[in-house]
Amino acid sequence: MKILTRLRFTLALALVSGAGLCDGGLPDPLPLNTALHSAQNPNHFELVEVEQRLQAVSAELGIDRAQQDFRLDLNGRIRQVGLNEIAQEIDDDGGDSAASLILSKPLYDFGLQGSRENSYNLQLQALEQQKLLLVQRRRLSILEKYFDVLDADNRFLAENEALAIAFNRYDNAVEEQELGAAAEVDVKRLQTGFEVVRRKRLLAQQHQRLSRSILAETMGYPGQLASTLEIPTIDTSRELTNDIEALVEQALIHSLEARVAQANTLAAQASIKIAESTEGPSLGLELEVSTYERVTRTRDDWRAGLYFNIPLYRGSSAARVSQASAQYQQALAAQQQLQSNLRIEVLRLWQQIQQLQLEIQGRDVEREYRELELDRARAEYELEFKTDLGDSMVSYSRSNAERLRTLYDYELAYQRLTALVGENFLAQSSAPQ
Repeated sequence: MKILTRLRFTLALALVSGAGLCDGGLPDPLPLNTALHSAQNPNHFELVEVEQRLQAVSAELGIDRAQQDFRLDLNGRIRQVGLNEIAQEIDDDGGDSAASLILSKPLYDFGLQGSRENSYNLQLQALEQQKLLLVQRRRLSILEKYFDVLDADNRFLAENEALAIAFNRYDNAVEEQELGAAAEVDVKRLQTGFEVVRRKRLLAQQHQRLSRSILAETMGYPGQLASTLEIPTIDTSRELTNDIEALVEQALIHSLEARVAQANTLAAQASIKIAESTEGPSLGLELEVSTYERVTRTRDDWRAGLYFNIPLYRGSSAARVSQASAQYQQALAAQQQLQSNLRIEVLRLWQQIQQLQLEIQGRDVEREYRELELDRARAEYELEFKTDLGDSMVSYSRSNAERLRTLYDYELAYQRLTALVGENFLAQSSAPQ
C-alpha cells in the first residue's frame, strides 16, 4: 500500500500544478459550442479586415452612383478691373463680380454605369461569401485547436502516471540501497529512467499551456486560457456514402470555396464590359443661372444645354479590354484550380474518415484489452503477488489517449467534409436506401 499511497499523492500534486490556467474571461469548463461560436467574433482581426474591405467596396459603389446623380455647383468671382477711357465715360465703377448656379446630370453613358454597378455588386457578393468562408474556416480551426487541448490533457495524464511510477520505483530502490538490498547500478538505472520520464512530463505540461494559448488566440481571446474543457460526445456510428462522384459534384456547387471562386470569376468578367464601355459615348444635361455686376450683351441670365461626347479614337481602348480579359482568364484558371483541389480534398477526406473508423474499432479492442490487463494486475497486487500494476496503469492511460486522439481526428475530418458538401446532403446521401 505504500507504493499506491505515494503514487496517488504524486498524481494529485501533478494535477493541481496543471490546473489554474483560466484567466476568468471564458466559462469554466469551456463548452465546445461556446468555443465554436467565437468564430463569429466581430472584433477578431480577420473579420475586421474582411468587413473593412466590404465597407470600402460599398463606399466605392456609393461614390460611383453619386457621380450619376444631380450635381449643383455655385461658381463665382469677386473682381475689380481697370477701366479704359470709354468705360469711364459711361460711369462704370470697375466692378466685374459674377455668380452662377449650375445644375448638371449625366443622362446616358451607353452601358458604362450599369457595367460598373454590376461589377461592384459582384465584388460585394464575393466578399460576403469570403466572410462566410472565413467564419467557417475559423470554426474548423477552433475545433482542431479545441481537440488539441483535450489531447494535450490526456497525454499529460499518461505522462504524469508514468512519472509517479518511475519516482516510486527509484525511491524504493534508494531505500533498499540504504539497507544494502540494492546495487548502486540498479539505483542509477532507475534514476536515469525517472529523469527521462520527468522530461517527458514537463514537455506534456508545457504543451498543455501552449495548446491553450493557441486556442485562445484562435478564438480571439488572447491570454484567456481555459482551465478545463467539456468533453464532447462523438458519434462514430455515422455512415458515409460510397458515391464519391455525388460528393464531389455537391462540393463544386455547395462549398463556400467554390462560391467565392465563382463570384470572383463573374466580377472579373464584368470588368471586360467596363473596359469595352469606358471609351463609349456619353450624354449630359446642364442648366445655368447667372448674375453679373457688369452687364454686357455677351452675358446670359440663364443657359440650358445637352452635352455629348463621342470618342473617335483612343489608343488605349484595345489595351484596356486586353487587360480585363487577361484578369478574367486568371480568375477562371484559379476557379478551375480550386475545382481540382476540391475533387482531391473530397476524396482524401472520404478515405481518411473510413481509415479512422477502422482505426477506432481497433482502438476500442485495445482499450478493452488494457482494461482487462489492468484489472488482472490490480487483483494480483491486492493478493500481494508480484505484478507490474504501474506499467498496466500507464499502458491503459496511453492507449486511451491514442484512442481519444483518433476520435478527435475522425470528428475533425467529418466536419471538414460536412463543410464542403453540407450536413443535410451528407446525411441524406449516406442514409440506407
